[in-house]
Amino acid sequence: MITWIIAKTTFGDAMRQKTLQIFLIVALALIIMSFAFANTLTFTTQSATGDLSFIKNFGLGMITLAAILICVMTGVYMIPREIERKTIYTILSKPVNRWEFILGKIIGSWLTLAAVVGLMGVIFIIIVTVKAILLAGGNAASSTAVAAGLKDAATVPVQIFDINMVYGVILAFLQSALLSSIIIMFSVIVTPTVNFFLGIGVYIVGSLITIIETLKNTASDLSPVIKFLYNLFYMIIPNFDLFNVTNTLLHPNANPVTWGYLGYLFVYSLFYSLMATLIAVIIFYNKEV
Repeated sequence: MITWIIAKTTFGDAMRQKTLQIFLIVALALIIMSFAFANTLTFTTQSATGDLSFIKNFGLGMITLAAILICVMTGVYMIPREIERKTIYTILSKPVNRWEFILGKIIGSWLTLAAVVGLMGVIFIIIVTVKAILLAGGNAASSTAVAAGLKDAATVPVQIFDINMVYGVILAFLQSALLSSIIIMFSVIVTPTVNFFLGIGVYIVGSLITIIETLKNTASDLSPVIKFLYNLFYMIIPNFDLFNVTNTLLHPNANPVTWGYLGYLFVYSLFYSLMATLIAVIIFYNKEV
């Protein structure tokens, strides 16, 4: 109960932050304007299906980028702000365990990301669906013209509702929620400035970890110690590259994303989030606040 109260309070405070609101408004505006971008950029005007692909690619990228930036900008100050305002002393003076405080902060950050990513996702899916409907209508008109012998035009089947876009929004939430847990863990240890660069660094390295693993496997002259450090590094840093499957979502015929894969990433994200929470709680219990 106490954890939920802290989570709701954290959610309310985060949603009132000007930084989050600005990022959200800009991201929503860009997602909506992608509808116009697809019709004006020269490399998409040759193909209506290219327009739709551009909107999907741009929208998923914007949602992911906005979610990462929002979780970083809000997470680095989440606990330091409580210490700076001295409100943490009031909270901890009441019958509130420190683990409840940390867990409430992390759940509150998840709620914030769920609301933000959910709103962007709904707008994005509406834009994609509207574009697909218009494209399907254009294909129908083209087919009628061909049947009447007016012109020689080929039509491309269009899927009105693309479930892969829903998958993409879910993946954007899962990886931002995971990163948010790590950033809140860092906020117990380091200053907001250091935390900002640590959070961005963890995400960048985690996104490149598959490449690092490939380099390790192809290098034959590595010592056992270096290989051990590689493996340790691989286990400690979350593999954010697992969530970056935009190309697969846009071209699902070869290797489609399934609910089973989403379930695996949910468990993966939850596991690392719980580990980050546990470390944050242990450090916070030994921290003089």
